[in-house]
Amino acid sequence: MTTNSSNSTEKSDIVRNLESFTCVWLDGTINETDDSRQTEQELRQIINHLYTCNDEKKCEKYIQNITQEKVVLIVSGTIGKHVIPRIHDLSQLSACYIFCGNKKLHETWANQYSKVINY
Repeated sequence: MTTNSSNSTEKSDIVRNLESFTCVWLDGTINETDDSRQTEQELRQIINHLYTCNDEKKCEKYIQNITQEKVVLIVSGTIGKHVIPRIHDLSQLSACYIFCGNKKLHETWANQYSKVINY
């Protein structure tokens, strides 16, 4: 299983992914709560290439540097509201999933983007 936790998006941090998809999880609470640690552990059991990040700019740069595979983004609603408009049209972005307990709060803006799934 190839994984990469983020704190930097330098070229050396981009692990070669032999899969056609990579999953990027952007959330301000990654590794800060038991729930996020448990979710990450569960994702790593089913996803071959998972990149986690808690910084918007570093995550955007990481996604922009991906050239060989498609990206599935999991993002919190609050961060997604700012990031998705900036990256939605990138060809490598295949789908976005909003990971949030208050779906109603983010429904209006999320419905404006075709790559946001199930909103």
